[in-house]
Amino acid sequence: MDLGLRGRTAVITGGSTGIGKAAALGFAAEGVNLVLLSRTKETLEAAADEIRAAHNVEVFAIPTDITDSEAVNKAAAMTAERFGAVHILVNNAGHRMRRLDRQIFWDDDDWLADINGKTVGMLRVLRAFLPQMVTDGTGSIINVGGIAGTSIYENALTHGLNNSAMHHITGYMAYDFAAENIRVNAVIPGLIATEWRQDWADMMAEKLNVSRDEFLAQYCAQQGIIAGRWGQMKEVADTIVFLASDRASYINGTRIAVDGGFGVNPRVSA
Repeated sequence: MDLGLRGRTAVITGGSTGIGKAAALGFAAEGVNLVLLSRTKETLEAAADEIRAAHNVEVFAIPTDITDSEAVNKAAAMTAERFGAVHILVNNAGHRMRRLDRQIFWDDDDWLADINGKTVGMLRVLRAFLPQMVTDGTGSIINVGGIAGTSIYENALTHGLNNSAMHHITGYMAYDFAAENIRVNAVIPGLIATEWRQDWADMMAEKLNVSRDEFLAQYCAQQGIIAGRWGQMKEVADTIVFLASDRASYINGTRIAVDGGFGVNPRVSA
């Protein structure tokens, strides 16, 4: 399906792996030029090369740490020089859980580092790139949160703080940016087969002496994922790309779960 995005420019944070890279590939397939931001130069350049080889679009890879205001502002300036205007901004950058211990006993520095790397990082990116966003009605911002922000999910306290904040900020920004004809929505992925989740599933399966498929079937049943499987990165990416298109022009300030029915929260009778 041609979503009418050809020739537009998208900025994606955390664009070198996972959902960010999948979104980049989805946009590239629609003819969108890309600015990819990520901390690790080698991984970022490898992703950019892969996308260029698969699709005839411009891919501008800028190694950027979104905890550094100066680096974010520099990336925005470089984007303005290269492309001029930005049509799409995907706030996807985040991080894995740093440890599995009880987060209530973490030091302040650990709490603040997690919040700085997701919530405040997203605000930095919004502040830096907003002046470049088009105001002709084609501007779209998609924030990628997570189910830890809507549910109590294992020991993910700081993930919950970050994702809850991101989901709520989405509404505030949709209201704030409406005067500039920029839509803001959130996508809430559930259990998705990202690279690190695949490693996690293999580790858990080995620990339980079962196959990966057996572990995932058990885990999905335990977590109430009624689809009975984990999601693919492309399934999240397809939602992001659709939200960026004019076909979603009346969708604003909303949060769309891509979680296989996790949010249904079923209770099975004994």
